[in-house]
Amino acid sequence: MSAVAPPRYDGPYRAERPPFLWLLEREVVRFLKIWRFSILGQILSALLFVVVFGVGLSGRIDSIGGVPYDRFILPGLVVQAMFTVGFVNGTTSLFEARHDRYIHGVLASPLRWWEFNLALVLGGVAREVLVGAGVLVVAGPLVGIGLERPLVAVAAVAVLLVSGAQVGVLAGSYARSLDDIYSFETLALLPLGFLSGIFYSVDRLPHLWRVLTHLDPLFYFVDAFRDGLLGRADLSASVSLAVGAAVALALTAWSLSVFRSGTRLKP
Repeated sequence: MSAVAPPRYDGPYRAERPPFLWLLEREVVRFLKIWRFSILGQILSALLFVVVFGVGLSGRIDSIGGVPYDRFILPGLVVQAMFTVGFVNGTTSLFEARHDRYIHGVLASPLRWWEFNLALVLGGVAREVLVGAGVLVVAGPLVGIGLERPLVAVAAVAVLLVSGAQVGVLAGSYARSLDDIYSFETLALLPLGFLSGIFYSVDRLPHLWRVLTHLDPLFYFVDAFRDGLLGRADLSASVSLAVGAAVALALTAWSLSVFRSGTRLKP
């Protein structure tokens, strides 16, 4: 008995899902497969800062603006954790794409350049949200954190998410080796974190260090988020959010220009 040939299909080809969704799913699954490091490890790292510097030293350090020290530093630690994972996610994703050569397939696919950028950014945003929420859920009850100004907190998180993810994508597009990634993290990300007002109020600093802190873009994310959670900050929420939004827009414009040219994405 001869085999029956399958019916011929002459209709247009339709993908099961748009390529953008496939790439976005890959970005999310990539860090979820190593969740013990990519999510849990980052949460525990921030929690250690809360325990050592907050709970352990709160009885020996005066309150800042009437806010207990452990409660004062938590918003900044959340911001630092989210910004750090946004950076790490973008850099490792692009580095692995070039190292494993699968980026050739992405660049040759029907994906538009801005869809490639958006998928990477949304993957970083998803990881930032998971880590930030995890830190708040675990550390929040330890210090009794609240939510004094919800709209300010949401706006601060929004500009932070975009900025952190775009910084990671930009660093990944410029990095050509693991040494480059470690250099970015050590020479740029680490100083920005310690100068961002996480552990101190700007009002208590000498003039020079106060100026340096105000030049740190991460300071405005910390200040705005602290205002949203505690109702207390060094600057007004409008100023911090305006600077944060400007940083997010500038980083996005820079990142999109890199992806539009495509020259730095190739191995």
